[in-house]
Amino acid sequence: MSDPHTPQLLDNVWKYSLFDALYARRSRRFGLGFEMTEGPFRYKSKHPAVPLTNIEEALLVGAGAGFSGLALWDLSTPAPYRARSGRTFPSTTPGGHTTLFFTNDAGFYVLDANVRANKLREIETPDEREKILATYRESRRQLSRGRLDIPRRAPPYSAHDLWDSNMPGSTLFMPVCDVTRALISLIAQFVDPELRRYASATGGWNIVDDRRGSCPTGTERWLKSGFLDPKRTMPLSLLERQACYYTFSEPGAICQNMLLATEALGLGGWKHCGFLSLEVLQRMGFRIVATGPTGFGNPIGLDGVIEACCPPFYASMDAAVDSVLVPSLRGKASSDVVPHRIPAAEHRAGVISVSEEGLACTKAICNYIFETYGRFPAGTDAMHLMWFVQVHHIDTDYYDRFFNRGAYGPTHASHMLTWHRQRYGDDHK
Repeated sequence: MSDPHTPQLLDNVWKYSLFDALYARRSRRFGLGFEMTEGPFRYKSKHPAVPLTNIEEALLVGAGAGFSGLALWDLSTPAPYRARSGRTFPSTTPGGHTTLFFTNDAGFYVLDANVRANKLREIETPDEREKILATYRESRRQLSRGRLDIPRRAPPYSAHDLWDSNMPGSTLFMPVCDVTRALISLIAQFVDPELRRYASATGGWNIVDDRRGSCPTGTERWLKSGFLDPKRTMPLSLLERQACYYTFSEPGAICQNMLLATEALGLGGWKHCGFLSLEVLQRMGFRIVATGPTGFGNPIGLDGVIEACCPPFYASMDAAVDSVLVPSLRGKASSDVVPHRIPAAEHRAGVISVSEEGLACTKAICNYIFETYGRFPAGTDAMHLMWFVQVHHIDTDYYDRFFNRGAYGPTHASHMLTWHRQRYGDDHK
């Protein structure tokens, strides 16, 4: 970076105590330029809104959804994945199921996830810390100009968030997760004993449609052949909920990481879910496939950015299943850097892959879902936007007026002077 102060700023952030961040973390909703017009804390900021700088946003993105180095995948049965970057949030698949979107005064952005790691820990020394800034610049893609227009009404907002969410000067982070890949993978794990996950030597699970009298889900052929065990039944609705559990931890971890980072940077903000996501996703440009008698649609993705494993992004459900499972079936050798000492070829010799029958059975179930319900998944959305994290510069005057000492910390008190060379707040007068 050209700013000579950047190394010192990075050093301050890196040295901030994790446990201080955990125990000091608070929702601090009142920012510079904000106004609260009702309630016991009515107040209008005397200062103009100040947008986050690129370095502030880069550190928040790096904390929430950064690329930290090679994932270990230290499993008894090697995962059939090519070496990819580990992330700062935990995931059940390389790269994760979640895409991070964000908006500020200048535009609406997405963080591209196609970053390759070169070693176990991408940032090991102080000299390497500026990688987090370079990665941010290279991975941030602008989707449109200006702040994302989320209607300031209820709905989509809950009325109590109308005064403070997506305000000028703030950056609003929106992690969107895709359930479809997890569902396809989970179906395969339940039906195919070769994957050595949930199915056993006696056969795979009989996945039944509990919404339709527990009928078979296109699996009659495999029940007849004994590939599936008719005595071991798994309701489809339960399997779809489990696929959600596999993915929903990711956006939650991303949000928490960002909030902890605000303590180290001295920024304000909070995580909130006071909105209805369908209209927000529409404003973001997502495709919404109308299905069912209710008229509510299934958000299936944003073209070229995040796309669900189902038509129209794939020619068929067979092709969608192949996109998830066939790479593991091929078991390609990789020339990528690996985190372990044994050669890549030796490691991959132990990879467990889906069988031909398991692949065919998984396709049959996925086709049943899509053909029966006109959507995939059947009973939950393909894409989920559950939380916003907003980050902004807090107005310390507001907190000094209404709250006891300790409502904000030293990093907040000194932030404008340290990061912006400006003096704001009663403490500096």
